[in-house]
Parts: sequence; C-alpha cells; structure tokens
Amino acid sequence: MTETRENKQSIESASITLLCQAREGAIARLPREAGQGATVLCAPQPLAVATAQRLFPDRRIEVKTLYAEPDLGTATGFTDLRLVRWMLLPSSGGESAEEARRRVVDTSVRLIEIAKSHQDPVLVAGPALLRLVAFKLNAIGFMGGFLLGFKPGERRVFRYQV
Repeated sequence: MTETRENKQSIESASITLLCQAREGAIARLPREAGQGATVLCAPQPLAVATAQRLFPDRRIEVKTLYAEPDLGTATGFTDLRLVRWMLLPSSGGESAEEARRRVVDTSVRLIEIAKSHQDPVLVAGPALLRLVAFKLNAIGFMGGFLLGFKPGERRVFRYQV
C-alpha cells in the first residue's frame, strides 16, 4: 500500500514534456538548457537528434527506433489530416495501426517510468508520434494540449491530474 501511494505521489508532482523536432534552419537558434536532468528520449530522425543535442547538451539522450515517426504511407497533405486518415484506414504501404499503438504504449510507459523516479522526462520526436503520445497521456490522466498538431520546435508540458 505504501509503495502504491509513493508512486502516485511521485507521478502527481512530475511533468512530461513532448518536444517536436525543429526545422533544419532553426536548430542553431534554439536556446541551450545546460545542466543535468532526466534522460531525454529521442526519435532517430536526424532533426530530432540534432534538436535534442542542441537543447540538452549535458543530458543523456536515448535514441531508439521505438520513438520514430509512424509510417503513414505515401499519402500527401497536412500531417494532422494524414494521421486521421491513417488512424481510420491505414494504407497498405504504411505501418499497421497495431504496431504504432504498441510503440505509443511502450513510449508512454517509458516516460512514466522516468517520471516515477522523480525526474521530468522529455521526448523529442516528430509531430505524428507526439500527437499519438499526447492522446495516450491524456487518456491516462496527464493533462496537456492534444487537440492541435505539433509545430516544429514546439514544446508541450503534461502534468498528472488526480
């Protein structure tokens, strides 16, 4: 019982930051956040890695394919519309909805695991994955913006609500 109460208290005081990878020309203008902190989870896309390295030069950066953008297939258009279309009817050339759902759950679990250790985790990734993770975090009690898509370089903070 005590362990459950302690975990709940550590989650209540934690925040999770989702940060969209910046555009190539904007990375050099991002302000550095020097000093130690929680591990930064990072997608393998070159822009995501460059964004994380620029912003968090003193932190450990965990780059994994788990945090990569979902493959929405070859359809064109705004990411938000492509994501909704893919969620309703995934294209045959893209990632299956089940595979992406599993990666979103695993990513959310990793973020919460870091938050439980009394640190504020950061995920640097592309807009489609961040949108899916934002939906998941809101579904499990972390409040933050999830209706609008992420813009390059945009940061959103999610806090647990009882």
